[in-house]
Amino acid sequence: MPTTAPASTTVAAPGEAPVPADYDYRQDDSNVLNHLFAGNEACLRRELGDATITALRTRPMDMVEAERSLRCFGDPGGDPDPPPPPDQPEPPVPGEAPAPGSGGEPDWDGPRICTSHGVFMQPPDFGVVVGDPLADPTAAVLDDGRIRLYAYAQDIGIVSAVSVDGRSFTEEPGVRVAGTDGGQPRIWRLDDGRWRLYVSKVREIVSFTSVDGLVFTRDAGARLTASEAGLPAISSPSIIELEPGRWRMYYSTLAIPGTGPGGKRVGSATSVDLMNWTVEPGWRLGEGAPALTDSAEHPFPVAGSDGSVSLFYGKFRASTGGAPDGLYRTVSVDGLTFTEEAYTGLYFGNDPEVLRLPGGDRIIYYGDFDPQIGGQLLSATCSKW
Repeated sequence: MPTTAPASTTVAAPGEAPVPADYDYRQDDSNVLNHLFAGNEACLRRELGDATITALRTRPMDMVEAERSLRCFGDPGGDPDPPPPPDQPEPPVPGEAPAPGSGGEPDWDGPRICTSHGVFMQPPDFGVVVGDPLADPTAAVLDDGRIRLYAYAQDIGIVSAVSVDGRSFTEEPGVRVAGTDGGQPRIWRLDDGRWRLYVSKVREIVSFTSVDGLVFTRDAGARLTASEAGLPAISSPSIIELEPGRWRMYYSTLAIPGTGPGGKRVGSATSVDLMNWTVEPGWRLGEGAPALTDSAEHPFPVAGSDGSVSLFYGKFRASTGGAPDGLYRTVSVDGLTFTEEAYTGLYFGNDPEVLRLPGGDRIIYYGDFDPQIGGQLLSATCSKW
C-alpha cells in the first residue's frame, strides 16, 4: 500500500520523539496494513469497513481491529516466515544452504541435523496468486502406498496433492476445505480408517472428518479453545499417540498480524477420544517453560522407540549470538519437559511435519516465504528425529 512522506512534525510530550503531523500509521509494525498479502485488502474492507481502513492511516490499529482482521489471513495469524531482524541479512533462496558470509544465512559453524531437498511446490500451484501463501503442509500415507499432502492455499482453502515417492507431488482437483474455514491443517488417521483434519480458527481448534480423505465434513463444536489453553489465540494443532486410547496434542500461540515474530509458546493437552481435550498444566516451550524459554511456534511431535518425544518447531528472533532463526528440534523423556535443542539447519523454515514413508525412512515437510514468490513448500532429510 502507498506510504505518505512526512512534511511537518507535531509537538511531542516530554521524553517522546516527535511524530510527523501527516504520518501514515500504515508504516508501523503495529499496523496490520503494513503486513498485507495481495488479496487481503478487500477482505479487510469487509471486516473493518472503509471508514476504519481510512482512519488507520492516522492511528495505530487497536486489538479488537487486529483480531477481526485475522479472518482475512489464510494462515490464521498471517504468519508467513517473518522478515529477518535488522542484524541479519536477507534469507537465501529457499532450499539452498549458502556459504557462511555469502550474504545469505548468518554465519553459523555449529551442527545442522537436516539437509533440505529444496522447493517442491509454490505459487502459482493450486491457483495461488504469486506473492501469496501456499503453506502449512501436512501429510499421510494412503492404503495404496502413495503419500497425500494437504496445504493451505491463500483465498482458496485447504487443498491436496499426491506423490509416489514423497518428494514430487501432483495436484488433486477440488478443495478439501473451502475458503477461510480453517488454516494450519493437521491430518490424522482414525482407528476406523476415516481421516480427521484438525485446523486453526484463531480462537479455537476445530476438526473435519472424511471417509476418503477428499470430502470433509465439519465436526460439531471445538476441539480446544484459546481461552481453555490460556492464550489470546491458538494455532498449529499436532497429535501424537501416547498409548492405545490416549493422545497428546501440542499447539502454540497464534501470531497477531503486526506484532512481528517472537513471544510464542507451546502448550499441550490430552484426550481419550480425539474430540475432547484437557489442557496440561504449564508450558512445553517459550515463556513460562522449565528450560527452553525462547519463542517457539508450530510444533510437531515425533515418537521415539524409547518412549521419548521430539518436537520440531519454528524459532524466530533467536537469542543474539545463537544459531540462525528457523526450524529447531528438542527431545523430552516424558513429552512435557524439554531442556536441550538443536538447530536443524533449515534456515527460516517453519510449519514442520514429519512423515514416515512406506520404506521406513522419514521425511520432513516445511514451509518458508519469499516475497517475490509467496509461500513455498519444501522437504528435507534429517540425521536425528
